[in-house]
Amino acid sequence: MENLNYFDYLALAENEYKRLLSKYPELTKLSKREMDVFAELLTDKTQMQIAETLFITHSSVHFHCKNIYRKLEISSRKQLLIKYKDI
Repeated sequence: MENLNYFDYLALAENEYKRLLSKYPELTKLSKREMDVFAELLTDKTQMQIAETLFITHSSVHFHCKNIYRKLEISSRKQLLIKYKDI
């Protein structure tokens, strides 16, 4: 395995982000914090655990979830997991 430096990791992350946006262009509608919550929603964490992970309140997570669902035109976490299962 080759040694990667900070800039290599940044380039990898940028390429992965571009790949995701090309496959799911609707993700550009999400704010930075909504993207953070979105990523956590793809795990098996509860909203309370997501709040603890992101150092925000449970009500903030709930608020972001409502906005994410609206922007992605879905109505539940189950729909989110089905639609984005390959991320």
